[in-house]
Amino acid sequence: MEITKYPEPHFRNDADGMTLLGVRYRDTGELRFPPPEFLQAGEAAEPVSMGASGRLYTFTTVHPAKAAAYALGMVDFDNGLRVFGRLAWPEGSEPAIGDVVHAVAFALPDGTPDYAFAPLKGAAA
Repeated sequence: MEITKYPEPHFRNDADGMTLLGVRYRDTGELRFPPPEFLQAGEAAEPVSMGASGRLYTFTTVHPAKAAAYALGMVDFDNGLRVFGRLAWPEGSEPAIGDVVHAVAFALPDGTPDYAFAPLKGAAA
């Protein structure tokens, strides 16, 4: 069986900010995020924008023993997908279920570029 690497990233930065990119499988119409790392022979998928914003479905705060606490959440997008990610809230504020969020640039501890979710300014929950 032939396997090929999926060539597209799972996000892009442009003039409007960060956009998360899922995939739509051409044969079934199924949507997924993040995109697969590999496609099997005959599979065809195209990148699909997740949209500009989503709504915080749920979240939790992780309290590691020796490191600073951080929040993780699940965000619902209008296309029906629910995406897991780190939450990047301003100091002194806390997330609430139903908050409108958008993807922002975030670096992993090793410096690898990734995404996080931050509150969308001016959006009503």
